[in-house]
Amino acid sequence: MTVGGRAAERRAHLIGAVLDLIDGGGIPAVSMRAVATAAGVSLAQVQYYFRSKEQLIVEAFRHICRDVEERAAAVGFDGPARSVLRALIDLWLPVDERLSRDARVWLAFSAEATTRPSLMSFAAEVDEGLREAFAQILRRASESGELNPAADPVTAAAGLLAVIDGLVVQSLVLDESERAGFLGPRVEAHLDLLFPKAQRKAKRSKGT
Repeated sequence: MTVGGRAAERRAHLIGAVLDLIDGGGIPAVSMRAVATAAGVSLAQVQYYFRSKEQLIVEAFRHICRDVEERAAAVGFDGPARSVLRALIDLWLPVDERLSRDARVWLAFSAEATTRPSLMSFAAEVDEGLREAFAQILRRASESGELNPAADPVTAAAGLLAVIDGLVVQSLVLDESERAGFLGPRVEAHLDLLFPKAQRKAKRSKGT
């Protein structure tokens, strides 16, 4: 492994420790010393790679966002709009241990971004990117006749992101075993509002 590769690996290890701390106690749990302890390294090593707690938090947020982008890119956007949206939504739903951890950390960052200037503009940029990605899919659905004619793609995209955020918050107070049963029907109900044609087709195929 190259020197640069080792440095990237060590930085990633420290960021992982930051995320674990946030998952356990929110943003207030993060300090340079706490990260060193959680990562099993010296405080000097943390300070070598990151100048401050602020930089650690910002870099950890960027890491989470890149991870979501990479998983979203693997979904593929060539299928029916409803199926594509459902696959993307599933990336956020906290139905297993890993996704639950990611959701708790994401919500901690989102809450912190409302008062921390170093996160605020980046969080707004991320949300805008998500809304635009949803809007592009919904525009395509509108052009193909899949989307409810009464739905405006831009407005519907913002509403969809708000629904996801709300459902994630509500589901995290449930036992993990209950979340899939809580989330699935509610996601489908919202998609039924956006794609009534797909809903009618599904009902016909069942003979209803």
